[in-house]
Amino acid sequence: MLLLLPLSLISFFAVSSAGWVLSPFTAMLIPLLAVIGYPLLARWLFPLRKLSDGQSLKLLQSLPAGNEDFVQRLRVCDTGERICNAAVVGCLPGFSFVLVSDALFTQLSPRGVAAIVAHEMGHLKLWHVPMRICIVFAGGILGLALVQQAEQLSAWQTVAQIGAMLATAGYMGLMLHMVAPLLEFHADAYAVDTLSRQCGDRRQGVRDLTKALSRLTLLSGVRPDQKTWLYPSFEERRQAILSQQSSPHFRHRLQWMLGIVLFSQLVLIVVGILVVAN
Repeated sequence: MLLLLPLSLISFFAVSSAGWVLSPFTAMLIPLLAVIGYPLLARWLFPLRKLSDGQSLKLLQSLPAGNEDFVQRLRVCDTGERICNAAVVGCLPGFSFVLVSDALFTQLSPRGVAAIVAHEMGHLKLWHVPMRICIVFAGGILGLALVQQAEQLSAWQTVAQIGAMLATAGYMGLMLHMVAPLLEFHADAYAVDTLSRQCGDRRQGVRDLTKALSRLTLLSGVRPDQKTWLYPSFEERRQAILSQQSSPHFRHRLQWMLGIVLFSQLVLIVVGILVVAN
């Protein structure tokens, strides 16, 4: 999962609100500063430590060669064995890392831990966090542009501004609803490719990932068919993973789809900046 998601929503409202009292481009610095500061805040709030030598060795044995530096960047959060999960924190080199809970190493096999870590590696290496940031920036710019247009209305200015904020929040919610599940499928596809390179058997990589995700679902007390506004259910992910047993074509199709989404957000950002600047 991506810990940046709650931060993205908070940053969006901060940008849109700050745009009323700050210059538009000064307001847009808020999410950028938040992205930089969030990993530092996580290090300060949680008792984080590096993997032990034994944990690093077992993990490296289940991952393809060349991931030594990445494993050194992993951080373990001691939860008293209460939480079994992993998450990406940040996206900037030198600031970002993958956070894994202590229970992950006791509740899952070494190959299961490698499968979950490979999924989080996918989020980082496939630039999923920057894609979410682009959506935040696009939503923030859209909100500023709409609010700016609403200020030109004298009689219904306040109503128009509230409508602009609601419209932008709706846009953000819809975009995240559409994109977030695709990012999970994409990271799963990356994990399958990574695990397959290590063991030389694509079907084995699929089995390792589905078994690990099934175990996490069971430990979290979530029904296999339960999904949320932003995350697909385990069953949906399992079906998507099984479709990749023979080839990586599914991942390639996802890359095209997400590339189109990213391009559309960049266009919206540029157009919004031009509107706000004028």
